[in-house]
Amino acid sequence: MRGGVVDRGRARRRAAGRSRRGSEPPTRADYVLWLSLSAAGSVMLLAVTNHITQNIASIPLLWLAPLTLYLVTFILAFEGRGLYRPAYWWSAVLVWTGGMVWLLVDKDHQFDLWLQLAIYLSGLFVACMFCHGELYRSRPQPRFLTAFYLTISAGGALGGLFVAVVAPLVFNGYFELGVGLAAVALLAAVRFYGLNMTARIASLAVLMGAAGCAVYDGIKFQKDVMVSSRNFYGVMRVKEYGTPGGEDHLRRLLHGVILHGEQYLSEGRRHTATTYYQVTSGIGAAILSLRERSGNRVGVIGLGAGTIAAYGRKGDTYRFYDINPEVVTVAKRDFTYLPDSGAKIEIAIGDARLNLEREPAQRFDVLAVDAFSSDSIPVHLITREALGVYLQHMKPDGLVAFHVSNRFLNLVPVVARLAQEQGAHAVLIDEESEEDRTTSTWVLVSRDQKALERPEIVEAGATDPETRDDWRTWTDDYSNLVQILK
Repeated sequence: MRGGVVDRGRARRRAAGRSRRGSEPPTRADYVLWLSLSAAGSVMLLAVTNHITQNIASIPLLWLAPLTLYLVTFILAFEGRGLYRPAYWWSAVLVWTGGMVWLLVDKDHQFDLWLQLAIYLSGLFVACMFCHGELYRSRPQPRFLTAFYLTISAGGALGGLFVAVVAPLVFNGYFELGVGLAAVALLAAVRFYGLNMTARIASLAVLMGAAGCAVYDGIKFQKDVMVSSRNFYGVMRVKEYGTPGGEDHLRRLLHGVILHGEQYLSEGRRHTATTYYQVTSGIGAAILSLRERSGNRVGVIGLGAGTIAAYGRKGDTYRFYDINPEVVTVAKRDFTYLPDSGAKIEIAIGDARLNLEREPAQRFDVLAVDAFSSDSIPVHLITREALGVYLQHMKPDGLVAFHVSNRFLNLVPVVARLAQEQGAHAVLIDEESEEDRTTSTWVLVSRDQKALERPEIVEAGATDPETRDDWRTWTDDYSNLVQILK
């Protein structure tokens, strides 16, 4: 009985102490803490959203998942029932922060869709729960709440400003995720330092690991990179390998983590089409099937390194469409496919579909649709209406070649269905190169069945594409990326 009275007395004294401290105005350190916690949560929200939508998967409305988790943590932390308690949450915060840091540098699992989504989304929830829970724990007395909430708002705005404005100007890659993880680890070390010795040591270890991995990720990102640039459309890097002047000397263009073309620089190999565009690929077979003709017109949606221009001969015209002006700069400056081509080269800057809708009929023999950025799919380029626009620009036996290689999405049935809707025919060409270890999947579409039976196309391994009659046709008003997840 006496022990219970003593415990209640201690509880009253602690409550009285908190009341006396709470009556004092917030200090400068309090404002710094509130700004830091709210900014860290905002940075994590935007950085994780950028990472999973740019480098993991372009799933419709995927950006809603991080936003929902962020808002849910606000509700749970501020609902007043004490769901966030450092004594229970400190281990979860450190474990999930460590998990995200591990995935940041472990490239062996960068293409594991479900592992990436599970770790980053659950990690975002735990990190934001920590930030918002610590905000609630450090809240002042009611008469100071106006300044408290204004500070939280300012911190969130500063975090958003850092990711949306400062990072693109300062960084040439998506390094803000590493910065955000290091910031969360630092705040965790500060807030958990006084819990117990285990929490103190673990939080310091996670802080050192997060900071080290963020630096390592930035250094590794720049390995072999001769040019790196970042703009609204993402991050592009030109990487150089081999010995200058040697047969192995080559350059690669990467958008995000996806290869968008490479070129050998030795005189004997610089004119060779490589990767997804080599002679054994679907687009290679489509263009080579026209070699008996002269004056071919080839359209390409998506410039990349300009590799397809290697097929150009004197009298041909190759017209490239690209929405990103930086791609044009890189293709002309760091690769030689465009200046080396025997064809007349035309480049149209802007959205390809809008340009084609405004242009007179181009009468293309081949039109390659290869405008994917990283693994993101510009859906408006792969709909029934889009294919209708393409076919208006084709000769009667012209070939529309869709490049549908993708780590996460099976686009073959989508294109096959579009062809049926437009009264056209389609064949699939899957190609795997032993030389550069690349694979490519192309679907060739034409109104003329005989155009798809040319020897070059048949010898490339053309087969009937998979069709799914139970799927709706993709239109400008309807698409379903979830349905085609592999």
